[in-house]
Amino acid sequence: MRRRHFEALRPVCPACRRAFLALEPGAEGADDAIRSGVLGCDACGGRVPILAGVPVLVPDLAGWLSAHLPLVLESDIDAAAAEAVVAAAMGPDSAFAIARQQQSSYAHDHYGDLFAEDAASAPGGVRRCQDEALRRLGPRPGPVLDIGCAVGRTSFDLAAAGDGPVLGIDLNWPLLRIGRGVLDRGLVRYPLRRLGNRYDRREARFAPPGAGRVDFWVADALALPFADDTFGLVTAFNVLDCVPDPGRLVAEIGRVAAPGAGIALATPLDWASHATPASAWLDSPDAFEAMVARTSREAPGAKPLMPAAPALDLPWAVRLHDNATVTYRTRLLTLTAA
Repeated sequence: MRRRHFEALRPVCPACRRAFLALEPGAEGADDAIRSGVLGCDACGGRVPILAGVPVLVPDLAGWLSAHLPLVLESDIDAAAAEAVVAAAMGPDSAFAIARQQQSSYAHDHYGDLFAEDAASAPGGVRRCQDEALRRLGPRPGPVLDIGCAVGRTSFDLAAAGDGPVLGIDLNWPLLRIGRGVLDRGLVRYPLRRLGNRYDRREARFAPPGAGRVDFWVADALALPFADDTFGLVTAFNVLDCVPDPGRLVAEIGRVAAPGAGIALATPLDWASHATPASAWLDSPDAFEAMVARTSREAPGAKPLMPAAPALDLPWAVRLHDNATVTYRTRLLTLTAA
């Protein structure tokens, strides 16, 4: 966790949301980077850990740790050969195998252009979507929030496009630690699935411009741990159909966006019942736009979000393995907070 981001963004307690968090004595790190420690809340007495440089700012800390702590511990498996042995022993249906597949798909789209063999498959769907959003919104002053940043390339691109602090947030530890590797070691490293249980290792030195203004935190998009009117730009690419309450996501974005802030939302409306209950599914792009307009007017604490440009459909390819790529059509909304 970068001290400058903590001090500039002043996160609030994710449990009670009544007070700002304070860094307790005994935190470990060097210069601007805090590697481990505890953030405490004076209002409710809640405490959250900083693990491997990442604060875990979620309302249900026990639930997140139950699901993710084994994956946090597995982060120490650096050797490709050891990783392959662990994957074979755990089997294709294990949490480790699922996380590995996610790392492969997301990291290929974010960083595949760095590897000549992979660049031919035209990765970068999320980056092209973000580029179009930034072109439509133009520059906006203030901190930037990248919701659902995954492996982090979008956060680095946002830093290169502006001059304020950029914070990428996600709940998925195996994805977040790939972006964390760029911050901590200047190294992109991820497994690329070939076929079956066979993976290649992708690894490259990478020093994106503006990386010193980027940080990555674990946080819940439906309970953003920030005060109202904090950010000048908020992005959420293909997040809306991955949360249990899409309307609450829109309301939270409107709450933390400052007046005049730019907002970019994109989604293929690819619903799954394990992520979003069927009662909350939106069955058309028009329904998506109507929900955003209605929620931004009616939700407590939100503010009206006005279209900055007409909605746009963009292709977005997700590589699963050598023989399978799924191409989505994602709807991009660019908005301005009233």
